[in-house]
Amino acid sequence: MRNRRPAPQQLDSQFESYLATHLPPSTSRVPSVYRETTKCYAYMCTYAYGCSEQTPRPAQVFIRRCMRYMPETLRVKPALSDNALDVLARQRDRGQLSGETRAILDRLRPNGPKRPVAAGF
Repeated sequence: MRNRRPAPQQLDSQFESYLATHLPPSTSRVPSVYRETTKCYAYMCTYAYGCSEQTPRPAQVFIRRCMRYMPETLRVKPALSDNALDVLARQRDRGQLSGETRAILDRLRPNGPKRPVAAGF
């Protein structure tokens, strides 16, 4: 009987697709007590728009799943965080922005700040 092995280039593509896939934490056999975590503040993160781990409130996220700690090849391009957009939206409401910045902000955040301003600030 003839040994049927796949060609090396076929294995490379399968291996690359395997490495690019992020596994959910439940498939890991490492107990959670041994996994490193970081605090995720998606509202202030520049990678949040492309992150699968973002939550509306600060949360513990495995470092291996956080976009900030991923290799450069797997990260999305950083953008303005929701916090930065809200600060700019408040400045637009006060009339403190230049025309070019205002045009960019009108495209990204046309309805003003996402979060209300806290009392006392």
